[in-house]
Amino acid sequence: MDTIFLENEREANWYSCRCLQVMALIAALAWVLNLLDVFIVPPAVMNVGMPVCIFFFLLPTMLCAKMTRLGGRFKYLIMGCCILGITVLSIAIPKHTVLAWIAPVLLSCHYYSRTLTASALTASVVCLYVAGVASLFMGEGDPNLIKAFHMEEAVITPEIFGEAVLFFLLPRSAILVGMAFVCIIVAKRTRSLLEKQAADSSARQRIETELNVATQIQADMLPRIFPAFPERREFDIYASMTPAKEVGGDFYDFFLVDNDHLAMVIADVSGKGVPAALFMVITKTLLKNAVQTGLSPKAALEKVNNQLCENNEAEMFVTVWLGIYEISTGKLTAANAGHEYPALRRANGQFELWKDRHGFVLAGMENVQYQEYELEIGVGDTLFVYTDGVAEATDAANTLYGTDRMLAALNQNCDLDPEKLLHQVKTNIDRFVGSAPQFDDITMLSLQRKGSVGRRSIQVAPILESIPQVCEFLERVLKEQGTPMKVITQMNIAADEICSNIARYSGAAAAQVDCELMDGRTVIHFADDGKPYDPTVQKEPDITLSAEERENGGLGIFMVKKSMDRVAYEYADGRNILTIEKHW
Repeated sequence: MDTIFLENEREANWYSCRCLQVMALIAALAWVLNLLDVFIVPPAVMNVGMPVCIFFFLLPTMLCAKMTRLGGRFKYLIMGCCILGITVLSIAIPKHTVLAWIAPVLLSCHYYSRTLTASALTASVVCLYVAGVASLFMGEGDPNLIKAFHMEEAVITPEIFGEAVLFFLLPRSAILVGMAFVCIIVAKRTRSLLEKQAADSSARQRIETELNVATQIQADMLPRIFPAFPERREFDIYASMTPAKEVGGDFYDFFLVDNDHLAMVIADVSGKGVPAALFMVITKTLLKNAVQTGLSPKAALEKVNNQLCENNEAEMFVTVWLGIYEISTGKLTAANAGHEYPALRRANGQFELWKDRHGFVLAGMENVQYQEYELEIGVGDTLFVYTDGVAEATDAANTLYGTDRMLAALNQNCDLDPEKLLHQVKTNIDRFVGSAPQFDDITMLSLQRKGSVGRRSIQVAPILESIPQVCEFLERVLKEQGTPMKVITQMNIAADEICSNIARYSGAAAAQVDCELMDGRTVIHFADDGKPYDPTVQKEPDITLSAEERENGGLGIFMVKKSMDRVAYEYADGRNILTIEKHW
């Protein structure tokens, strides 16, 4: 608050200086009029009084450079110069300057200082008396005072002086004091408003600071480091949120449930600002906890809905789209709780709305049942989910951006990766909205499945002599795709062990090895037509025992499982199929 009043004092000094400049101009004009015989003041009086008067009025302006050095004393210098200048002016032309005596009081009121105003009033009253009497002998003279003092008779007695003061100077002083009290009351009210404004400003600044912290906390809660999973080259994901206020009610989230499942959430809380942000934090936390316990999208929404309905006295709700993406197969399992339709682009195709079945919003009603659906995300396909702030963005004419414009923007940039795609859509929205204010949060998320080099196969006889052929095949294919040497070595060791077991124990007549590479992931399938055998369910060897004490068998496949990220078995079409997978 002190800062505000100091700033006000500096501004008051400047405005007072400007007022005195105007008064100096008026004094100069009076001087010129006297030279033109408009006034009948003796030239000697004007030629001496006017320069002195103008000097006093302009002195504060000349000393502005020293305002900071003089500090709080500068305002007293301004008041003194103003009063002395008016005194000289009143001596020269008293009947034309009666109203000028209110100027010092008016200027002092700009500072909201009772001491300064009282000092200015006292000095003005004293100088009013001095100027009134002095003007009889030195200036033009006031006809009323001349008559009151019997100046035509050149006799001034104590009785005559008392009558002149009582009936002439004292009424003028009373009027000046009365006007001063009016100014003081106005200044006092203005000061109280300024103090209230200062308090409001301080409170507003504190709220803004807290909102800035809340904005940062909210931003930190959302995944915003991209690429989010640099080690996973099977997919690319990007998301963004632009809140309409300091903190918003929209949110997005994505996280790995396990090594092969990616959860994605986008949601929109009713309302805006801090209440929506708090509800958003609760919803986001509950959803993530539910999914991480292994619940499906349907079950997760049902559980979180009931949790949010508890003690929801504010009657807030949230729309949610929740999907769990199986990375290895591209299968997406999703459920929609009253949210916008997702948009899907097939490889080399166009974005189209995927009109899934909507359930009721979360926190709207207890025990709601939700439906989930499955969607295949093929190689090169792109998924785009968003909140209603995208389609409902409006321009200055209150025209909606709409889903048609959104799809057009997506299709104009459909070949871009998710990050660039979202940036282009946001740029298109901003271009459409123009200078119109943003009324709703704008949140978007995009997932793109990356391509693979296809499946390469080799058919071999299930004999030990075929093992070098298999290893040579795998090494060649893996090297072509820039697979790290460490991974190639691990794959060859695993292939040697698996092919050896097929040759020794399966009784197969034919065998096939398929190698599939995706960005950052290698998958190898070993198939044979031998007797059914699932090595993944066999009892693991006790490696704490010595070789003599340990039972024979099982150690090789045990080492394969330990060195791979995934080992799976299935029996299909009369063939054993063992799949190993390694990420890099």
